[in-house]
Parts: sequence; C-alpha cells; structure tokens
Amino acid sequence: MNKLGKLTIIGVLFAFTTSFNADNTLHVDKEAGDIVGVWMPSEGTAYVKIFKEKGKEIYHGKIVWLKEPNDEAGNPRKDPNGKQILNMLNLRDFVFEDDEWVDGTIYDPKSGNTYYSTIEMVNKDKLEVRGSLDPFGLVGRTDTWVRMKTN
Repeated sequence: MNKLGKLTIIGVLFAFTTSFNADNTLHVDKEAGDIVGVWMPSEGTAYVKIFKEKGKEIYHGKIVWLKEPNDEAGNPRKDPNGKQILNMLNLRDFVFEDDEWVDGTIYDPKSGNTYYSTIEMVNKDKLEVRGSLDPFGLVGRTDTWVRMKTN
C-alpha cells in the first residue's frame, strides 16, 4: 500500500474513533434545551427538574422529589436557613455556551451554601454537574446526574 493510502486509512480511523465520547456514546451537537427534564443526582435522594425561564435563554432547576421529604418529627425537611427543601430552586441562571451550561449557581440544601456551577451533558441521559468555590471551577467537585424517565 502506498503512503497516501496508509494516511487515508489512518485519517478515517482517527475521525471514526474521535466521534465517540469516553463512555462510547456517539458525539452529538448539543442544543440549549437538551438539558430540560427531570434529573437524579448520584445520591439518589432527590429529583431536580431543569427548565427554561419563560422568555429568556436561562435555565434553572427545582427540587421536585425527595426520598425523605419529612424530618423525624414528620415536618417538611428544611435547609439550615429554615427554608423548605421540596420545591426549592437550587440551580439558577445557567446559560448555554460552547456545548455546556455555564455562569450558574448551585445551592446545597444540606450545607446551606451556594456554589459557582457548570453543567456538561455527557450524553442525552447523563450530566456532569460541577460545583466550585471559585468561578473558574478549580476548587470543587463534580457529580453525575441521570435523566429520569417521565410520562
């Protein structure tokens, strides 16, 4: 086989292998609205409904289900600031830019703290949600959320 033929085969193989993400899913261009839906964080103790703000290109998330919605006394579970967790807006102000959702914040109802946040869609059913102390995302942690099937 001549040199040009070998280079062509290598180029085709490279293009084919790079069209898949690390989890072997085909790379698909994302659209801003792809994030809309109900998602479960890795702990499995809550569902968060992500939605688009009416009339704007901004996305938020609201806690719509808790595994344990009530405390030991039977009262609705609250955050350290005394706000009820169920139906709480805990994702705020995300905008879609360069295939990810950026410039948002995530509120942790366990600690009562708000963090800078970005969201990246791994595939249509998996998100990587990063919360960080700094706006650059250097000091923080990433959690994997999965899409819940809804009727």
